[in-house]
Formats: sequence, structure tokens, C-alpha cells
Amino acid sequence: MPRPSFSSLKTFEVVARLGSLRAAGEVLHITQSAVSHQLRRLEENLQIQLLEKKGRGIRLTPSGEQLAFQLAEGFEIIDEAVDNITTEKHLEQLRIICLPSIAVRWLIPRLNRFRARYPDYAISFQYIDVSRTEVPPDVDIQITWYDGEPASRFDKQRLFAGDTLPVASPLYLQTVNPIEHPRDLLRLDILHDETSAPWRNWFQNQGLNPSHLDRGVFYQDFNLLSSAAIAGQGIALCPPRLIEYELTNGTLEILFDSPSNTSRAYWLFSHPNPRPAVRHFMDWLLEEAKEPEPTTPERSSDSSPA
Repeated sequence: MPRPSFSSLKTFEVVARLGSLRAAGEVLHITQSAVSHQLRRLEENLQIQLLEKKGRGIRLTPSGEQLAFQLAEGFEIIDEAVDNITTEKHLEQLRIICLPSIAVRWLIPRLNRFRARYPDYAISFQYIDVSRTEVPPDVDIQITWYDGEPASRFDKQRLFAGDTLPVASPLYLQTVNPIEHPRDLLRLDILHDETSAPWRNWFQNQGLNPSHLDRGVFYQDFNLLSSAAIAGQGIALCPPRLIEYELTNGTLEILFDSPSNTSRAYWLFSHPNPRPAVRHFMDWLLEEAKEPEPTTPERSSDSSPA
């Protein structure tokens, strides 16, 4: 037995769903007589009665009900497949790998502005946990930090400075004696990001030689470090651009304007000759990076221990 045509099956599915030849014709943009013709062809092809008259209308036979149910599922799968491939065609993919600290604390809070400007781009994020200049072939943009000027065969653009400043939460500052000089930090709880080198360099730049830094608390990444500082666990060296929100609302305060990690910056790396979507995203990132850094009121040094 030859297979029925797709058009006759689709016509029957619409008639069964709407319960009306006239309504089916309007949906399919054909005449009511053309609908009747398709149904007759289908019944003749299958040699099964699918519809019967009921007063001035029609109703499905048991065989018709069975076929209508399965056709509805089948056409739903077809419609979903078409929708998926159509969506993929119109949504151009942007593949980004990024340090967790940049993604969580700087990029994602701004991302809605890019999506509003370019709604037809689909963006996927993955973490990178090392500082490197090589961009994987399946990645469009890589965002990471680098000390000094990176030597790379890939295109690179500086996003913003990565130097760090000593900060603390007002919650913590209420529990310690007033801080007036850099040497006052030596008696406080020091929080480290992986190593004690940044703090050691900071103290040495202030003419101090700390001997107890290894007794501080060490955190694997900046997200953990900043969370500890916000929670009042101690003082930390943080890049101001990654704690903008906390500096603005007073959750964290800058203790001194003397920086550490002064050769560090955050960089964008991409393949040469990027396609327009990648260029749009990079231009937007650089535009966002030009925003002025948050300013905080001068910290008072007359706080007393709790």
C-alpha cells in the first residue's frame, strides 16, 4: 500500500484538532472543498474511514482518533525541529572563556546591556582558571589577567588595570583599633589570594618587612577572597574594578591608595580578523571598561574597637 501524502496527513490532523473543515481550510489557506478532497484521498489510500457525519458537523471514528493522536505528536516533533534550526540560524553564537572573578563580579552584572543592544546573539560562558594568552580554536574571546605586556600571536586588547588596593568591611573595622598608617595593618587579619606575595610586596613598598604573613588565611580564587573580606574576616588586596558595587554601597572601604600588583591588567584575546559578532562584543566590553571607577568617601580613622 502506498504511503499517504504529507499534505493529506497534515490536513487530517488540522481537521481533527479544530473539528471543522471550514476552520481547517482557513488555517491551511485552502478552500473547504480542497480540504474534503484531501480527506477523501487519505481515506482511499488507507482504506479506512476516519471521519463520519454528526448532524451538520463531523466526528472522528475510533481509527480516526487513534491516527489523529499520533499525528499530533509527530507534527509537534516536526514543528519543534523546524523552530530549533530556525532559532539557531538567527542566533549567532558567541563563545567566551573568562576568569570566574571577571565573569561574576564585572561582566555578568553588565550583560543585559549588551543583550538589549544585540538580542540576536547567543552567548555561552566557560571558566578559565589560569592566565594564558593562547585562545582555543573553539573560543571567540578569552578574558584573563596578565602581568606586564603579553606576548601573543593572537589579537589582544587591554581591558582595564588589575592593580590592587587594601580594603576591608566596616563590620571588621569596627572590631579593631583605628587605622592611621600602613604599619597598622600588620596587626590585622590578612586575607590572601593564593599566595602571600602581593601583600609582602605591598608592605615592602611601604618600607615595612612583615614576618608573619604566612599565618594569614589563603583562598583559591578572588571570589572566595572578596566574599571573606565582605563578611568581615579581615583585610584583602582587591582590584577596585572587581568590587565596584561594594565600594559604591560602602560594603567595602579602601584603606590606603597605595597599590600592589601594579604591572597587572585584564586583557581580551581573540583570533585575528574576528567576525562582526565578536567585534561587537569586544567593542562593547571596551566601552564598558571606560566607565569611571567608583569613588568612595574618605574613610574616617576615628572608629573605636567594638
